[in-house]
Amino acid sequence: HINPTAAQTNGLTEGIRLNNDALRLESQGQLEAAERTHLQAIQVKERDLGLDNVTTAVSYNGLGELYLTMQRLDKAAEYLGKALRVRERAGPTSDLAVTRDDLGRLYEMKGDLDAAEAVRLNGAPDNIACGNFNVS
Repeated sequence: HINPTAAQTNGLTEGIRLNNDALRLESQGQLEAAERTHLQAIQVKERDLGLDNVTTAVSYNGLGELYLTMQRLDKAAEYLGKALRVRERAGPTSDLAVTRDDLGRLYEMKGDLDAAEAVRLNGAPDNIACGNFNVS
């Protein structure tokens, strides 16, 4: 942002700090603490940056991935869906591919391999997610 507001600056600094703390907690196996911290990051980012900000989408996706790890599939679908909505309109296409791959993992966990393949191939031919499937 050029000349960001005080709120935007807070959203970026505090939101990113919280996001990094959540990732650290997750790597240490403290999944409930990581969940709380991801939710705090999302609250700060939504308030200060907005629902459609690519930085907010990073936190949506991170929480969705945590929920995959926790096997809380409905919550994973909710937050990955939020990340997908933002990333389909803005941000790096590599981030969009990550979200599509995470959704592919979600569908695999639900036993829907056709949906997993479809979501991963959605960006073909240039931006497909690299899942564990064979394309013939």
